[in-house]
Amino acid sequence: MNTGSLLTGVGLGAALALALDPNTGPRRRALVRDQLVRASRKTRAGLDATARDLANRTRGLAATTRARFSGEEVDDVRLLERVRAHLGRACSRPRDIDVHVIDGNITLRGPVLSHELTSLLTTVSSVRGVRSVLNELEAHDSSAGVPALQGRGRMRAPRVEMLHRRWAGPTGAVVAAAGLAATGMWLAHARR
Repeated sequence: MNTGSLLTGVGLGAALALALDPNTGPRRRALVRDQLVRASRKTRAGLDATARDLANRTRGLAATTRARFSGEEVDDVRLLERVRAHLGRACSRPRDIDVHVIDGNITLRGPVLSHELTSLLTTVSSVRGVRSVLNELEAHDSSAGVPALQGRGRMRAPRVEMLHRRWAGPTGAVVAAAGLAATGMWLAHARR
C-alpha cells in the first residue's frame, strides 16, 4: 500500500468524522459554511474594487494621452498649479521657489541646492503646457549660510503610476501576478 494514499485516507476519514459527528458536527459544518460565505463575499468585494481601480486608471491614462496630443492651450493659473504640483518631486524645498507664468513661459527664482537644479529644470520643462523655462535660480552647493535652505527639506518620491504603494483591494497582487507572468513569458521566449 502506498504511504501517500494511506495518509490521504486517514486525513479524509478524520475530516468526515469531525463533520458528521452527531454532537458537534452541525456546529462545525455551520462554522465552515460561514467561513466559506465570508471568503466568497470578501473575494467578490476585492474583485469589484480591483475592477473599479483598473477602470479608473485606464480612464486616467486615456485622458492623459488624449491631452498630450490635443495641443490644448492652458491658462497661466492652471499652468502655475501644474508646475507647483511637480516641484515637490524635483527639489527638497519647493516652497522657497517663486514661479512666474506668462503665456506658458515659466520663470523660476529662489535658492536651490545645486545637485537638484538639473532635475528641477527638467521636471518643470516636461510639464504639459510649458513653452519655455527661464532659470533665475540661485544654486548653492550646501545649505550652510542660506536661511531658506536651512532645516530639513523633504523630496517626494517620483510618481510612477503603476508602482505606487497603495492599491485598492487586491489590485497590487493582480499587477504583481501580471508582471510575473509577463516576465515568465519573456524568459520562455528568450530561451528559444
